[in-house]
Amino acid sequence: MSQLPDPITLALDRTVLANERTYAAWVRTGLTSLAAGLGIARFLSDSMPLWSIRTIAAILIIFSAASFFLSAWRYQHLHVGMAHLDVKMIPLPIVKLSSSVLVICSFIALIGLWYITPIL
Repeated sequence: MSQLPDPITLALDRTVLANERTYAAWVRTGLTSLAAGLGIARFLSDSMPLWSIRTIAAILIIFSAASFFLSAWRYQHLHVGMAHLDVKMIPLPIVKLSSSVLVICSFIALIGLWYITPIL
């Protein structure tokens, strides 16, 4: 007869999985706003004034960088609280590195925004 898992272990596993889903949701939100900002800058340049296109795109790109930063911050918040437990989680340095790379990409996109939109 096999041993049933401990209810506390199952609860910890659900908490870890929920934290990872939340991290993924923040990253998806950031990637979506980054793509939307670049798409607006690229494809609406003929139909709106340049200042409004750059403003909307910049707001979306800055929001994407904030989403990437907050994703790592929220993941770390729970990770630190559960560090003393024997629960398998995505290592915190990997989460911080991937979020940092995405934040840097957002800022590069923000700088590139001025080169994507034509100066009329």
